[in-house]
Amino acid sequence: MSNPMCIYSYILVTVLVICTVFGLVAEINVGVEMSVRMSSTMSQFVSTCDVLVVVITAGAGVYGAPKRMRNMLKFMESVASVDTSIGAHYSLVAERKLCAVLLAILIFFSVLIADDFCFYALQAKKFDRQWEVVTNYIGFYLLWYVVMILELQFAFTALSVRARFQAVNDALALTARHVSISEKVKEQTPMNMFAIQVGERREQPQSHPVIVRNTVSGEPKLIVPPCEAIRRLASLHGSLCNVVHRIDNSYGLPLIVILISTLLHLIVTPYFLIMEIIVSAHRIHFLVLQFLWCMTHLIRMFVVVEPCHYTITESRRTEVLVCRLMTSTPSTGMLPSRLELFSRQLMLQSISYTPMGMCTLDRPLVASVLGAVTTYLVILIQFQRYDT
Repeated sequence: MSNPMCIYSYILVTVLVICTVFGLVAEINVGVEMSVRMSSTMSQFVSTCDVLVVVITAGAGVYGAPKRMRNMLKFMESVASVDTSIGAHYSLVAERKLCAVLLAILIFFSVLIADDFCFYALQAKKFDRQWEVVTNYIGFYLLWYVVMILELQFAFTALSVRARFQAVNDALALTARHVSISEKVKEQTPMNMFAIQVGERREQPQSHPVIVRNTVSGEPKLIVPPCEAIRRLASLHGSLCNVVHRIDNSYGLPLIVILISTLLHLIVTPYFLIMEIIVSAHRIHFLVLQFLWCMTHLIRMFVVVEPCHYTITESRRTEVLVCRLMTSTPSTGMLPSRLELFSRQLMLQSISYTPMGMCTLDRPLVASVLGAVTTYLVILIQFQRYDT
């Protein structure tokens, strides 16, 4: 951890937040007649919420970043134990794909922000307020990058942990095949598919025996007896469950703020889009811009929810594999007792992301958010009718 960089990030985000708040106040003070973004009293309220949620999300992300990074360094040791035991390998191709995806996301988002800025700058020419728009919202646009990076950081962290759960399940399926259970083993994919090279500390000797090793032909092979493999896989699964809980605790407040921010943006942006259609101002550029922002906020929600959904899916696959092993193995020997202990462990250690215990990040949450968006949009449009 670099203390100077932490101080620099604190100062930078504080300056951007202050500039954004002062710009918002200045925009409100000029009134709806001279404002670029706020054409009515209701739009003033909606735009204020739009700006403030970005400010709060960026602040929560930056001010809590050092603590999250310290926690991440701790739970990455558990991830390293999985990599060592199941034969993880680093993929240069996967790293290049990751860089291409991140670059594409940043380019698209930069083009969207530049287009949004240019549109309002052109609108401001009508009121001779072009430079005021520049000074008012430059901090707001820069804070958007902080929000996007925070969401991508959580998404790729969750996906990286999910890749380890998938590897444990593949090893469990390989064990089932060794005990004469017809279980399809998925084609092995690079464990470090998200370009995260994880290694144990040098001062600590490697204490994680290898369970699976690739043969010369590239096929995975179980190199320990099935009973011992079940015991070690149960231990690795428990370690990964602890990693999920640590990530959940580390990102609790930022995730809640992100979800509230996404909910408000999914209300605000369609509101402006619908009102533009009702008013019939014939600003095609504005309609396209608001539609792209709606799609962006919807994608933001899926970026947060989908990695958690995939992790929950892998946990259900673990339960199915253990259940099949329990019903298909002989009732004598150590293997049934190991499987029973593993099944009890699965009952006591649930895998889910529940930030601050307020909700579960899964696909049903998306349906709930969309339902809430529809309800509040109807309310806002009704208030707008009375406002006009």
